[in-house]
Amino acid sequence: MILKGFLINYAIILFVKNIYQEPIHFKLGYFQDSSPIPHQKLNQHWLLPAKILNNRWELFVGRDYKRLFSFDNLHNELKIKYCFIQAWGHQYKKDSNLIGEIELFTKPNSFDEMDIGWRVSDSWFTFIVSEELLLFLRGETFFIKSLTEKFK
Repeated sequence: MILKGFLINYAIILFVKNIYQEPIHFKLGYFQDSSPIPHQKLNQHWLLPAKILNNRWELFVGRDYKRLFSFDNLHNELKIKYCFIQAWGHQYKKDSNLIGEIELFTKPNSFDEMDIGWRVSDSWFTFIVSEELLLFLRGETFFIKSLTEKFK
């Protein structure tokens, strides 16, 4: 009877351990489908997730659409925001400790209400960008888009 209780407890521990380890296996693929979301407070502004590794910038500018940049050919506004975020120096997580995509859009507690962005982890950043800049990064221009909407 004691052995049976021990085996049941051991099985429960193994089951719980496997549940908590499972997100590690699919975590990296989960972030690759990220996309910008509207800013909660600023009208016509978006939260733009970006992954930066070895001077290679992946900007997730739409659903299943990302653009690759180097620091040299990146838009000047993002370069300035990146420098401010780096100088801010708040605590951030390691990439391996990120649990889900929601963390890309969760503002850190130490974050001031500036409309710049923040560092999420070692290589993930979230930038607050205007709709015009987001359209530009997608390869669209705001002027052409507004004209086509006007003549519909």
